[in-house]
Amino acid sequence: MLISIIIVNHNTGCILNDCISSVIKFETSSEIEIIIIDNFSSDNSKEIITKLSTKYNNVKYKFTNSLISFSAANNIGIKQASGEYLLIMNPDIIFTEPVFEKLIADLKNDVSIGAISPALVGTDGYFQRNYFQRYPSIRQFVYYHSVLAKFFNSSAKRMNRYLENQDIDISIGKIYFTEQIPCAFFLTEKATICKLGLMDESYKLFFEDVDLSYRLAKSKKLTVDTAVKVTHLGGSSFKTKDNWWLHGRYIISMLNFFKKNYSPFRTAMLKVLVKFNSYLILFIETVKSIFGRKDEYRYKKHKHLIQILKEKN
Repeated sequence: MLISIIIVNHNTGCILNDCISSVIKFETSSEIEIIIIDNFSSDNSKEIITKLSTKYNNVKYKFTNSLISFSAANNIGIKQASGEYLLIMNPDIIFTEPVFEKLIADLKNDVSIGAISPALVGTDGYFQRNYFQRYPSIRQFVYYHSVLAKFFNSSAKRMNRYLENQDIDISIGKIYFTEQIPCAFFLTEKATICKLGLMDESYKLFFEDVDLSYRLAKSKKLTVDTAVKVTHLGGSSFKTKDNWWLHGRYIISMLNFFKKNYSPFRTAMLKVLVKFNSYLILFIETVKSIFGRKDEYRYKKHKHLIQILKEKN
């Protein structure tokens, strides 16, 4: 049994060493290969990766010549993988116990399972429920991404139905079925990926793992085994105070997901709602500026989104 671990790194050299070291510490080295795809980092990642490959003979790497999408970078690693099992994993995952033996056993014992994840736990010790989302919908946009969100986001029942899986209880230590698994930790058989197809490179940022789960869920189940846990630092590539542009990328990727997987009518409806929502927020913030209360961050987010939408027309 060989497990190929694909890690896409972009300016996270500072935590990559801890990630790799934790995997080596808790797992059997002869049963894993680690393939690092450095996605045009500008920090000291190259030096760190080179040292890791020298220290551990099961660490391989490739440096991209330009910044490519997360999907494209993972696809490079998938094509190089030689393992029976494939793990797409973020560099901000830290192993605190052995996990592969239990997760592989889960896959072997139930052939209906297509992919599995351990419980993702933050440094605060809490389960990161927000990484196990419901599939995007019109109602999800209205309830959680629109100007009306503040009127709806207090209901746990509504959140469970439209946003994220509220049923998972990590204190019980059992397997839960879930709609999707994040590519922070996505373990499957390589044969499953080969049959399903590689990650969709039309997603430049966000929703690539949603799309992967959606395609796989048509024929297999997706699960979380809460009997094993890993620490997930979360969002390490995007830690910046000037990240207002991420909102535009997120919504555009949501529209891309709708266009690919849902009807033209639903896609058109979402696009209309997105435009109306952003124009309304821009109007509100312009009025607020008269009284010196303008939210510049919020204004930039929606101004940027409107500009992207215009460019795509």
